[in-house]
Amino acid sequence: MTEEPTVAEAPRARRRPGWAPLGVGAAALLAAAALAVAVTRTPAAAAPAGCSGSTPRLTVQGTGQASGSPDSLAFQAEVDVTASSAQGALSQDDLTTQSVVQAIEGAGVPAKDVQTTDLTINPDYSYSHGQSVITGYSVSNNISVTVTALGKAGSVLDAATTAGGNALSVDSLNFARTDPRTLEDRARVDAVRQAVSHAGAMARAAGQRLGPVCSLTDQSGLTTSPEPLNYGPLASAAKASVPLEGGTEQANAQVTLVYSLTPLGR
Repeated sequence: MTEEPTVAEAPRARRRPGWAPLGVGAAALLAAAALAVAVTRTPAAAAPAGCSGSTPRLTVQGTGQASGSPDSLAFQAEVDVTASSAQGALSQDDLTTQSVVQAIEGAGVPAKDVQTTDLTINPDYSYSHGQSVITGYSVSNNISVTVTALGKAGSVLDAATTAGGNALSVDSLNFARTDPRTLEDRARVDAVRQAVSHAGAMARAAGQRLGPVCSLTDQSGLTTSPEPLNYGPLASAAKASVPLEGGTEQANAQVTLVYSLTPLGR
């Protein structure tokens, strides 16, 4: 009986202890780690060319202005009452203040724009033979009101003073813009344009040419000039709406601009 020849087996690769082929997930993790290392080695964004420490620089400031009409009015309404007792004064103040608030809201001011800002109770004294005697109590209730529909402001004041009568005084009227950002940005643009103009003129006078902007700093703020109005105690409202002129509101901006300089011949 003849034996069939055997086929020699191919030698198997030797594996080191603990070695296993990489799966797809492990390969992805290694790739992500390599990418993270590459990102961390990427240099930070460099300063603009020409803004190195040895490069001559020009620093200028610019101021800008922008004006616009206000679209809201804020005022303080104060209710002042007196009574022989603290409870009586509080009760009277509560009734009068409620009437004033209801009249203001009835004239078109949302409840969210009416806020109590202060409430004080003080005894009233009289002095006789060197001694003080309490003769009654005074209560003051301060309400902050914001009228965002400026056309209704006069009617709102009329309604409030009618409801409050002699117990009500109105003061601290301030006209403003509900969103001042547009006005502020217009002032900033004006300030930057002025700074650029001044920088160009100064550089040419010095025989230099403006290089890149090395820094631009905003130091802006909104400036308002409201007209303080005080109506004082009012027995009754006028027949027509209180005439109110909002005028204008002004935003002022200031910026600091730093350029690098190079000679005109280069």
